[in-house]
Amino acid sequence: LLSKREIPGAGEPVHILAYYGMCGPSRFDELDNMLLNIREGRYLRAKNMLAKLNSLKVPIKWEHVTKIAGEGVAPGRLHIARALVEAGYVDNVRQAFNKYLGNDGPAYATGSEPFTETVVQMISRTGGISALAHPWSLKNPDAVIRSLKGAGLHAMEVYRSDGKVDGFSQLAEKYGLLKLGGSDFHGKGTKDETDVGEVKLAITTLCSFLEMARPIWCSAMKDILLKFAEEPSAANLGKTLKFGQLSNPDGFAPIDSGST
Repeated sequence: LLSKREIPGAGEPVHILAYYGMCGPSRFDELDNMLLNIREGRYLRAKNMLAKLNSLKVPIKWEHVTKIAGEGVAPGRLHIARALVEAGYVDNVRQAFNKYLGNDGPAYATGSEPFTETVVQMISRTGGISALAHPWSLKNPDAVIRSLKGAGLHAMEVYRSDGKVDGFSQLAEKYGLLKLGGSDFHGKGTKDETDVGEVKLAITTLCSFLEMARPIWCSAMKDILLKFAEEPSAANLGKTLKFGQLSNPDGFAPIDSGST
């Protein structure tokens, strides 16, 4: 029922989750533009990391990385890590991050991600629920959470994939944020990575989330329908629902009310 997109913020790596309803964001073009800018930045970042690897006498071909990423996918660190494994420079993905690609690694490069506060504000404007992911990975979580709360953050992950809370429940209460949890699944292919949907949350957590989300999603859906009504066509419906989980029905045609 939920559409979740993870967007890294600038400065200290901060991940924000955007939860939208079935129809997606109310301003799909605004989200589309932000994701396009991030996508272009990912290409530049990946090429910078390959250049750094080459200077370290660890040559990885661009074609190799893009093949792993797949057609039309902007390559990231995970794809480069897998290329390092396949090329025999490291034994596994974890070693690739520890040796080369980690945040303090010699081949690490930053991208052109927007400020995290900007992302949170955009999610609010487009009818989504914003949540801070894995705050336990932050060096100064209190300062980050305080800043994001001021930007309109709705929630934060408290329940870890291993079942631990580690005091972050108190931080959520301090800033009046909804408590959520997630697997932090990135498809790294490591044995210790929790798969999507494997984190068990109390039913009360889900109920609290839906109670918060319902009016926001309903308002977004209303905006989407109003925009569609301005141009009731299959093309407009496809654009409007680009990021939603509802498909454009085949054979759609505007309703003919007949002549008067």
